Amino acid sequence: MKNGAGKTVKKQDLPSKDCIICGRPFTWRKKWERNWDEVTTCSKSCNAQRKRGSKGGDTDNNAAERKNARKKKREGTADPSLFSKPCTICDSPSDLLIRCQVDSSKQWNMVCKGCWASVSGGVTDGDADHPHYKYGGLWKNRYAQATI
Repeated sequence: MKNGAGKTVKKQDLPSKDCIICGRPFTWRKKWERNWDEVTTCSKSCNAQRKRGSKGGDTDNNAAERKNARKKKREGTADPSLFSKPCTICDSPSDLLIRCQVDSSKQWNMVCKGCWASVSGGVTDGDADHPHYKYGGLWKNRYAQATI
């Protein structure tokens, strides 16, 4: 760290703070030069503990539930409706969504088949009545059963 005159500051003169998790003091580091005011924890482990604590605490039961859910997803035995996403227009969950731009804001929306016809005019590339429509691809729930 350099002082106002451009000279190097001695290590004992560096600023320090107390960690909000473990309470131990820690001193300024070069990598924190830009965001020293926002640094609140002394290490990666204290930072991880702070993040876990902000989610309401991580109990062994919650960890076991998440592990079980991942296992069911991997095996294909999980409930497919858990992985559906909502349509941005009607907010109903769907297993197949079309990514598209529908207005002048140029924000991408995920639209279900029912809403897609009204947004695009039923044409893949849009029509004269829908000048802001732009197709951006499909999203498909891989865990839902294929319906033919």
